Amino acid sequence: MGKRITQNLRTIKVKILKFCLSFLFLATLALMAFHPYFVNRIWIPSTVHPRIVGPLYPYLIEEPLQCRGEAPFLVLLIPFMPQDVLVRDTLRKTWANESLIPGISIKRIFLLGRSFVNDIEISVEQESSTFHDIVQQDFLDTYRNLTVKTLMGIEWVSRLCPRASYVMKVDADMFFNPWFLVRRILQPEKPLKLEFFTGLIITIGMPFRNRGSKWYIPYATYPKFFYPYYCSGTGYVFSGDLSPRIYKEAMGLTLFPFEDVFVGICLERMGVQISKPGGKWFSQRRAEYNGLIILLNPLLFMPLVTLSGVETFV
Repeated sequence: MGKRITQNLRTIKVKILKFCLSFLFLATLALMAFHPYFVNRIWIPSTVHPRIVGPLYPYLIEEPLQCRGEAPFLVLLIPFMPQDVLVRDTLRKTWANESLIPGISIKRIFLLGRSFVNDIEISVEQESSTFHDIVQQDFLDTYRNLTVKTLMGIEWVSRLCPRASYVMKVDADMFFNPWFLVRRILQPEKPLKLEFFTGLIITIGMPFRNRGSKWYIPYATYPKFFYPYYCSGTGYVFSGDLSPRIYKEAMGLTLFPFEDVFVGICLERMGVQISKPGGKWFSQRRAEYNGLIILLNPLLFMPLVTLSGVETFV
């Protein structure tokens, strides 16, 4: 009887010990997920030597003379699918018009990858020869290559437009208000903001571990529980001095399929803090707009830089 009690007590002690060890293990994981020391140290394996800084892919269309002469105050980087010719033409006439703000030099660059269809490639070449606002590298234009496309634009700015004061990356399906951005935020009459980066800040972003998800990220690619702070890829603006630094940092990392998160990782590793917008300048509210709506209700759009989910009627 005494031996049985002793064995039972020993079993209970072992179970308690296992429970305590499991609790300590989980507590340690929680600490690593939330403590700033661990949150601010992002592990991503390196596949490219950080001193090798050049284009990721050969340029098919480069436009090396776009920034010849006066340094632009603002460069617009607008990712596009090669086949979306009509939408590009619409933006040239609306918010991507380079002469939209008198006295402010703006350069518009459409970022394209390569199409599967030869006829589309021929059309892009013809469009480029007319407008000279397309930059294209030799990679397939797919959703998973959006990071490559964005880095192409940043590399282009850092090498061929290094004196640009500011760079705005904005998606084609956004409403973009260049007047508010330039006059109320960037303010060309004031000294240039250095190490400046702002947009719609995502403070709680987590990797999707479901293999069936469009946003699936395996632990091998990103083992941490949370992404660092980053700006939504729908639209963000940064000072031109950050372009070469972001690109150089990116070249030391394994490319991440989600461009906005990847740029946030680069900024975190560089020690650059994202500036909090002074108001709700970058919105993810969905809206439909056309010229008539803007004329009838301009106050809806005046205090915004970007408005998401826009359908443009042309």
